[in-house]
Amino acid sequence: MMVAKKLVRAWEEAYRRYGAASDLAARTREVDAATAQEMASASWAVAAAWRSIAGDPELSWWMLAALESAAQAFEEQAQDWQARSAARSCGMASVRPPERAGARRRG
Repeated sequence: MMVAKKLVRAWEEAYRRYGAASDLAARTREVDAATAQEMASASWAVAAAWRSIAGDPELSWWMLAALESAAQAFEEQAQDWQARSAARSCGMASVRPPERAGARRRG
């Protein structure tokens, strides 16, 4: 099974954008609204690329499951970054991403 080159190139471009945004966020002491929004946008782009690849009718069930899982992870990450961007735009000084269901809390 070979994925269409067009889909692979789209994923590569989306992931390059994500990598650049991630590098910028990692180098920034405090992430501002614009950087958080770029992380959200780049994460959505990677998720969309994964979903495009998952749309191939020739995929085996286990490949589809892996692609869907990857897309979901990037979608959740995008939502977290969007929340951070919105909070920063509203003037909140320190924002953590929303807690995940099932995440352990430190006491």
